Amino acid sequence: MGSIDFSDRDLKRGPLADAEMLVGNNAVSGISDPHLSLSGAVDLEYNLSRLEGTLSKTGCIGLVLNDRNRPTPTALILEHIWKTHPALLERVKKVHIATGTHKPPTEDDLSEILGPHRSLLREMVHTHEAKDEKAHGYICTTERGTDVRIDRALRDQDALLFINSVEPHYFAGYTGGRKSILPGMAAYSTVEQNHSHALSSESRTLALEGNPVHEDMEDAVSSYLKDREHLSVQVVQGIGKTLTSVHTGDIFSSFKEAVKAANAQFCIPVKGTYDIVVSVAKPPMDRTLYQALKAVENGKLALRDGGVIILVAGCPEGIGQSTFWDLITSNPEREITLKKISEGYVLGYHKAARLIQLSQSAHVHAVSGIGKDVLEKGFITGFNDLGSAMTSAMKIVGRDPRVLVIPDGTVTVPMVG
Repeated sequence: MGSIDFSDRDLKRGPLADAEMLVGNNAVSGISDPHLSLSGAVDLEYNLSRLEGTLSKTGCIGLVLNDRNRPTPTALILEHIWKTHPALLERVKKVHIATGTHKPPTEDDLSEILGPHRSLLREMVHTHEAKDEKAHGYICTTERGTDVRIDRALRDQDALLFINSVEPHYFAGYTGGRKSILPGMAAYSTVEQNHSHALSSESRTLALEGNPVHEDMEDAVSSYLKDREHLSVQVVQGIGKTLTSVHTGDIFSSFKEAVKAANAQFCIPVKGTYDIVVSVAKPPMDRTLYQALKAVENGKLALRDGGVIILVAGCPEGIGQSTFWDLITSNPEREITLKKISEGYVLGYHKAARLIQLSQSAHVHAVSGIGKDVLEKGFITGFNDLGSAMTSAMKIVGRDPRVLVIPDGTVTVPMVG
């Protein structure tokens, strides 16, 4: 797999020197000392103390943590808890890595997730494996018909402590909250049934009310956590992964409050649409094309019909979840592929449908480490550098194009007015 040499400096020179930049809301200032902010989070301290009191005589904790495909500052939160409430971490029985349908973490990944407490917590780590159906127990069937099966490894802990982050998500509305369980700790079949709703027009960035993916998730998680002791820590981050706010409580209330903060941070108004949109997928969201395409989903909201969107993403691990790519590349006739998707959903098909539909109304370019011949089969024109991609785009849209650059495209949402 190839690689690209790219930095933020490339966004400020050459053909992009005069382009508009869309960055996180400047009105939301990052916290220079995140430890100080965590210490000052009244709700966090209150809820940690409450949980510690509940478990003071008996009881153990299961930590539920994101994998490295999310930018959650897990190690920072764990370090703070260790300093302020060491008795809580001493009661940890298992550390669950909520991979969803992602690959298991490497040892380097675990070092990043667990931070300085890796040596203490490593032997307790349980990595969720969605395709091991026997490892999951049936919980309920949601109103939308999803059979909810959750990892049995969560059962024997008296309380669960969730650590997550909230950012816009292109079909679940937002990441965070309920996603620690579904898809985080759910069986593959459960995730597939839930994600089939991503084909709905109501499943889109920022949408929660009426979003069938989100509402199905909440239905499932509400049943699973009913009467179960748990604490949820949800954080919102800004530019450069600076911490902007911390929200704690039950998994639903903390998520709701974090969403309000995320709206202020990531939703930025723009005037009209653009001829060219350059959307960057920053690490760790650039690890695979499957993940990085979230930058395209956000960027296309500001793209005019017939325009060019340029994805910039290293993709060091290649395509990633291959189901969507196998489908896209199986037939050069887009309509035939879309018909197949409508006839029967398989996990990943929503990604295929969205990319095909976009390629019908716009041009998709990508600057990545994936070979040009590979990308071409999926209706994407590949380039080795941003300058070449821009030259090609300008030939398509004409002289003096209106250009928008989104340096953190997987979480920044342009609001066209």
